[in-house]
Amino acid sequence: METPDKIAILDSDSSLTFAQWHRASEHLASRLQTAGVEKGTLVGVQVDRTCSLPVAFTAVSKVGARFLGLNPSWLSEDREMVFTRWDKRFILCWEGMEIEGWKASTLLPFGRSDIDSPALSPNGSPRVDTFDEFYMNVTSGSTGLPKVAVTSHRELLINTASVCENLELTGEDVLMSLFGVIGHPHEIFMRGLYLGATTVMEPSVYPRQHIHMIREHSVTFLMGLPPQLDALSRLASREDADVSSLRIVETGGMRVTDRFLASFEERTGEKVTPVWGSTETSGVVLIGDPGIVGFSSVVFGYSVQLRDDEGVVEENGRGEMWISGEGIVNRYLGERSDSSEILIDGWYRTGDIFTRRNGRLYFTGRRGGLIKASGLKVYPSEVELAILKHPFVRDVCVVGKDIPGRGEAPVAYVVVPGGVELSKHDLRNFLSDHLEDFKMPRKYFFSNSLPRTHSGKLDRARIARQDIAPDYRAELLRLDVDLIKLLNSRADLMDKIDAGYNPNWVEEQINNAMGHNPGPISDSIVREVIRSIMNNLGRG
Repeated sequence: METPDKIAILDSDSSLTFAQWHRASEHLASRLQTAGVEKGTLVGVQVDRTCSLPVAFTAVSKVGARFLGLNPSWLSEDREMVFTRWDKRFILCWEGMEIEGWKASTLLPFGRSDIDSPALSPNGSPRVDTFDEFYMNVTSGSTGLPKVAVTSHRELLINTASVCENLELTGEDVLMSLFGVIGHPHEIFMRGLYLGATTVMEPSVYPRQHIHMIREHSVTFLMGLPPQLDALSRLASREDADVSSLRIVETGGMRVTDRFLASFEERTGEKVTPVWGSTETSGVVLIGDPGIVGFSSVVFGYSVQLRDDEGVVEENGRGEMWISGEGIVNRYLGERSDSSEILIDGWYRTGDIFTRRNGRLYFTGRRGGLIKASGLKVYPSEVELAILKHPFVRDVCVVGKDIPGRGEAPVAYVVVPGGVELSKHDLRNFLSDHLEDFKMPRKYFFSNSLPRTHSGKLDRARIARQDIAPDYRAELLRLDVDLIKLLNSRADLMDKIDAGYNPNWVEEQINNAMGHNPGPISDSIVREVIRSIMNNLGRG
């Protein structure tokens, strides 16, 4: 431990030096041993994105047990598949968190006192080898049932070291991740642990708090999903916001569009670097250039190939991504343990289709989601990217469905902001300039929201097999946000009127606006609301 007194991890409530982190994990490891946890025992961990996560992670490692992040939103069958199927299992749960639904398990609650005032030391530690299976990393299940990829200490370290080298991260960086604690939780803090750098942890999901932590701790490296970074960038112009300390912003885990990259840079002055990785690769494998869609380099220690029905695609072309390297896991556990079609002769068959153009790789879609329309291949992601070019579209998912008299064809589930009108006819006319006819969706379904997995990815399996249940609470929040933007925009426009506020003009504006009230709110209520807004935002 070269820098024992340096701040290693911090959250909004506390901070730990590297020495304190070590002592806290020793204390928790002792509690695990006393409860009966042995080498190879499965320990399910349920925590927030706070210092509790890395402390629990290293404590489980110290006793040679297996770490599994528990997802409260798993369905009962998923819980059985990845956790409750084990005869001997323990739950390490942060105080106050809900743990019902995990069936009979030995519960070990821990809290702030275990971290801030550690008092115990383990009674000897088992020999832990880098090749030992440690990390039970669960896939998102976005294309089917979840799989448990068995990951060793060595595979985690190989990926972490290689990514840090590729991104040129150093011990002087201050690292912060917005990723959830379910799905690759090691990426939230392992880079900081490897580098001896400071890692900022923040449990809140609100971008205003993220902005505060970036400014407060001079964060230099930030990673997050595109929607998380987009929400954060919308607050960058606030007087109390300062993101000037950022030197690298990384995004992955889902589709990255030109529109998102451009808007983030315009709002923050910072360019976002796209990355791609998976559970089976132990983390990031492909890295792009800041502000540009696609991937230009492969992380050290990995090799990639594109393969089609005829073999390896050597130059420009399209094919399925295959990856080899020492960071690749070698097996699955549970009902999805058969890896014979996925892990083949040292290669991981990703199921993801990429296009190579002039040395750059572009994600096209999933092999399993391929649509055969009129005998021709349609990749959902290609259609989705075209639909997202429309300025009114907030989110979209394209799947294949059988249409009577036509066979399989693409259909699109489209999300537009509240109050925005977008017809199927208008959208199809727009797409005629971006898609060939056989790729055009034959049906459009407009919805308030799309189902997503806990990690934020589109849950295509649910979209394909059931109707989408609107998330009314989320839609109300989006409408409120849009309303705030409109009110502020209106106030700015009133300031620009040379004549200033004219009370005689109010009734004329109200009468004109009333001609556009197709909703359930009565005209009298609308008049009262508009008059109140104009009176309060129009006096300068």
